[in-house]
Amino acid sequence: MNLSITSTSTSNTTNDTCPTPLLWPPKEVDSRKSRLIVCIIAVFVHTIFWLQPIFCSSIRQKSMQWIYVYLVTDIFLIFRFFFTYIVRTTTTDCEPDPAWITFVCYFDATFDNYFNVLEVYILLALNICRYIQIAYNVNVYQVYKKLLVIAHVSIYALTAISTIIQLVFGWAQLLIIFRSSCQVTYTNIYIQVFNIITAFALPILLNVVVIYMSVRHVRLTSTLQRATHVSAREKYNRTLVIQFLIFYLIWVSLWSPNVILYQISGGTNLVGIFRLLNSIEIALDPIILAALDVRFCQAWRRMFNRIKSEVLKHSVNQGRIGPTTTRPNMFSIKTAQLRTTVM
Repeated sequence: MNLSITSTSTSNTTNDTCPTPLLWPPKEVDSRKSRLIVCIIAVFVHTIFWLQPIFCSSIRQKSMQWIYVYLVTDIFLIFRFFFTYIVRTTTTDCEPDPAWITFVCYFDATFDNYFNVLEVYILLALNICRYIQIAYNVNVYQVYKKLLVIAHVSIYALTAISTIIQLVFGWAQLLIIFRSSCQVTYTNIYIQVFNIITAFALPILLNVVVIYMSVRHVRLTSTLQRATHVSAREKYNRTLVIQFLIFYLIWVSLWSPNVILYQISGGTNLVGIFRLLNSIEIALDPIILAALDVRFCQAWRRMFNRIKSEVLKHSVNQGRIGPTTTRPNMFSIKTAQLRTTVM
């Protein structure tokens, strides 16, 4: 594996006797404050979202496995940011262990791209499964269980293998920049073209093709059944296609700049802006998915109604069983019963 080590100009902030190579200078920390705020918001949004499958068994379904796996990649990306931020703002060692520096730099430089590439292929798998469900009325998650397992393993393994091979054979090298973020650079234009095709162009093109096929099928079916009654299934399929199309347009606009810039090893200013967009996409993912998928809306409605009924029941019970109170500083005088005597 090829390593390239450079240092930034830190004459104003760094003592020559203690270089602190892992510590970000104030300028680097300030440039990431916006992403820090967005990632903190993302933590709260994802936490609220994951309360649904924890407490609502109705949305713990096999047909939602790709959605949950996709959101798990978001959690790993959030973890990556906080891990890097904490290490880079608290490590004041003058000469950290070289193995630790290498690990932090590999983690910083490759982790983000790996999970972002996973996301586009996870969405492709989700899209294909939905098309089969729409066009052929087949429950993919019951009929093709083994193929789904193979698809999961292939997506996670092949993406990692591609990165490892490029580093091992020297087609890519790790650029370790002291007191700044590390980067992966590529040694020739051919490997850059290969990465742009496999990490961006190919999966996006395949997703567009599958979306077009789904839209075309729904349109043809609607045309044929326009004169007759449109079934509930066709309405549901049409809703699925529209929901995924809206989500995909928003997602591509926020996700693609960061991935493209990573493959061409762009400048630091653009990296900061595009990674901020990527962080915004991570924070918005649960909101968009929950808003567009009727199953999440129904789960939230049931949960809200359950909480509302419990609150009302508690208040009614409190009203029925009211404590008997006596007024303070009050006393009562009981008069003795008068006896009547006959004289």
